[in-house]
Amino acid sequence: MPGGVGELSTISRVESCGRFGAPAWAYYGPYRASSAIGLHSGYDQANWSMASVKRAAAAVAAILVREGVDYAQSKAVFKAAREKAGLRASPERRGGVDRLTVEEELRFLDQAYAQDGRTGLMLQTLLETGARASELVQLRIEDVSLVERVITIQHGKGDKRREVPIRRDLAQLLQLHIGTRRAGPLFASRQQGSGPMPHVLTRQRVGQMVRDVAGAAGISKRVYPHLLRHTVATRLLALGMDITDLQRFLGHESITTTRLYAETTAATLQRSFDRITDPAAHALIAGIRQRRGGDAALIAADLLARRRAERVSTAGA
Repeated sequence: MPGGVGELSTISRVESCGRFGAPAWAYYGPYRASSAIGLHSGYDQANWSMASVKRAAAAVAAILVREGVDYAQSKAVFKAAREKAGLRASPERRGGVDRLTVEEELRFLDQAYAQDGRTGLMLQTLLETGARASELVQLRIEDVSLVERVITIQHGKGDKRREVPIRRDLAQLLQLHIGTRRAGPLFASRQQGSGPMPHVLTRQRVGQMVRDVAGAAGISKRVYPHLLRHTVATRLLALGMDITDLQRFLGHESITTTRLYAETTAATLQRSFDRITDPAAHALIAGIRQRRGGDAALIAADLLARRRAERVSTAGA
């Protein structure tokens, strides 16, 4: 590990408050366990055993092979089959999410960096890229472009490739971490494992690190890697990222999955609420509309929103 990594804790504590031009990320968390309907209507999900899953999968696979259905066609087949069977996503999933608050996120990262610079940077990277734990452990130095400020996830869900932009501050920290290395795992395991690549982290180990750091930070809620992914997703939406851009950022195959964040983004709701309830802002914009017209009022409203964002950024820096 390069000597510069020891500086990461101090650097992160200074810059973490200014992330994305706001004090911190916002919000998101685990889906509630949905009560799925089994193949037989009398079965509860708890009774839906692995053997039953395997039998059903084998039967479906045989039909797909017999009918000559390819991967792309299988999506339409499954969608039509669910509709014909009357299967719907559980309504409990919508809105049933947890989140890391601003305070919790700062405590989480502070605690991670307090343990050591490598742990802090690893969990900050997991948070800011929205990567799945399985994607993080596969990252290699060759996947990081410090000049372009992009991390390429070569093998995402469904073995899909995507490029994830990163902030300049994170790129600088990664540069310290990488040092003179040109290849190899971005975050190698300190423990000797087994197999052809014995020093590669596992997603289970990442999950354990997340839980340990959260516990040490005094965060009582259940914290796990995917909650960090939810956190950045909801934060980006609250800051105005287009939902289709967020879909690409996260590597979601369906926009429907990404919309779940929009439906549960408290920060977005708060922003809309403030826009219609701030008397001073209303009075100012109304006066400009009266004197200068509607177009000028729209421009003034946009400038006011930007000025407030700059003040928030300055206060959080």
